[in-house]
Amino acid sequence: MRTILRVVSLVGSLMVLAGGSSLLSNLSAQPPQGRIPDGIENGTRSVLRGTRPPLAKLGKDVGSVPPETALQSMSIVFNRSAAQEAALQALIAAQQNPASSYYHQWLTPDEFGARFGMADGDLAKAEAWLQEQGFAIDGVSRSRDRITFSGTAGQVETAFGSALHYYRIDGETHFAPSADVSLPAALASVVRDVANLSTMRLKPRYHFISQRLTRCNSCGTLNGVVCIIINYPNTILIAKDLIAAINAFIVF
Repeated sequence: MRTILRVVSLVGSLMVLAGGSSLLSNLSAQPPQGRIPDGIENGTRSVLRGTRPPLAKLGKDVGSVPPETALQSMSIVFNRSAAQEAALQALIAAQQNPASSYYHQWLTPDEFGARFGMADGDLAKAEAWLQEQGFAIDGVSRSRDRITFSGTAGQVETAFGSALHYYRIDGETHFAPSADVSLPAALASVVRDVANLSTMRLKPRYHFISQRLTRCNSCGTLNGVVCIIINYPNTILIAKDLIAAINAFIVF
C-alpha cells in the first residue's frame, strides 16, 4: 500500500518554482549521507528536552521501577537532515502540482526510507550502541527513521540517564522517566525522541451521546447557528451545520 503524502508546504512550493525540481531529479540517485561519527562515547552527553511526559509532573511519585522489569517496543526515532527535509517538502509540493512530473507519484515506505531515512552505516552504529547497552534489537522501520528495541528498566536508566518511576495520577499507576533522557552527543544530534519509555497516554476529554437537540438550555435558541451550553462538565459549542451533519449529537 502506497504512502500518500498530502501536506502541502509553502516552502516546498517555492523550492519547486525556484529550481527544486532539479533537487528531486538527483535525489533518487543519492543515498542518505552518514551523520553519526565513528566511536559513540557515553561520556559526552546531551539532554533531549521534552522527553519526560508532562503528565509525570502532575502525578505522585510512588517509587522506582525495579531494574529487572522487562520493557518491550521502545524506539529511537531519528530526525531528518536539513537537506532531506528540504527535499521532502519540495517533493510534497511537486506531488500536489498538476504541472509537475511528480504529480501524484506517491512513495512506498521503502522508497521513502531510501530517500529520507537514515544511512545504512548510521543505523548500524546506532544498533551497535544499543546492543552495547544490553538491549535487543527488534527491528528497523521501513521508513528507516526508527529502531525498535527491548530491554530492562535498569538498562534504560544506564543508557538514557533517567530512572523510570511509578506515578499515581487520576487513580491509575503508570511509569515514566523521572527526568528528560540523555544520549551520547554523537547520537543526540540525529535523534528526535526515545519513544515508549512510558505507559502514560493522553485520553480523550469528550465523548458522544445520542440526544436530539431541540432547544439550547443556555440561550433558548431552537437549533441556533451557534449555541453555548454551560451546564455540562465542559463548555461546548454547537453549530447549526454540525447539528445537521450528525443528527444533533451533543459533544461534551
